Amino acid sequence: MQHVFRGIALGLRGRSKTVALKGQSLSIALLVAGGMALAGCDRASTPETPVEPAQEAPSATAPEDQSTAIATIQAIVANPVTVTLGQGEPEPAQVDQAMTYGDQIRTADQALAEVGLVTGAMFRIGGNASLTLQPNQLQLDAGQMITWAEGALSEPIDIVTPAGIAGIRGTTVFVNIADDPNAPIEIFSWEGEVAFRLADSENEVVLTSGEQLFIYPGEQDIESLSQQVKPLDRATAQKRLEESRLVNGFDRPLPTRPELEATVDALE
Repeated sequence: MQHVFRGIALGLRGRSKTVALKGQSLSIALLVAGGMALAGCDRASTPETPVEPAQEAPSATAPEDQSTAIATIQAIVANPVTVTLGQGEPEPAQVDQAMTYGDQIRTADQALAEVGLVTGAMFRIGGNASLTLQPNQLQLDAGQMITWAEGALSEPIDIVTPAGIAGIRGTTVFVNIADDPNAPIEIFSWEGEVAFRLADSENEVVLTSGEQLFIYPGEQDIESLSQQVKPLDRATAQKRLEESRLVNGFDRPLPTRPELEATVDALE
């Protein structure tokens, strides 16, 4: 409508200028004003072309696809070894089977399993073990596990136990959660350093090669735990090295065994 009003106004101005002219000039001015008004109406009634909204570019920080495989079962010794993938039901595990966040693997009786992560971390479990993969975490709820790194880790990883968290930074560590819920959880550093902390604390207890720590259920005093870190004697460590099924029970030798042997030799 604004175009119409502008057209009429222009016509009136044209008329005022031609009142002193002859009738022919007045007629021409009125025709021009009328044409402008009609042109304004045409423009007002013509729909504007809609502008498509710009599509948002994909975010460069989009969360990682949680279905991406982050681990693969490398070996199975005896059975039963089962996996629970996502919200599915437990099923027999298979060599080369892919796993992702939230998946669980279990062993029972004499069964053993070896799993490799894309980060370079590796672990073996046995002894009625139950382990769930989480981002940057191996959640061990039961059983035994030995963890090491194939080369440098692309990112740190923690072992989460009912008693606390052991930080792995490229070392070989053994964890044992007994079937008895009142028994202590054992952490043993075969080689390198392991940093243990309680779940609700940032303070750490550091274990070095050949050192062992037992954490009883309900332990809350990190200072007390730091006083309980003890090295194994050479005879005990040698016996453990020779008898451990997690170390010796697979066709493939443990890649860090030379480092484990060096640890034993350095003990008193």
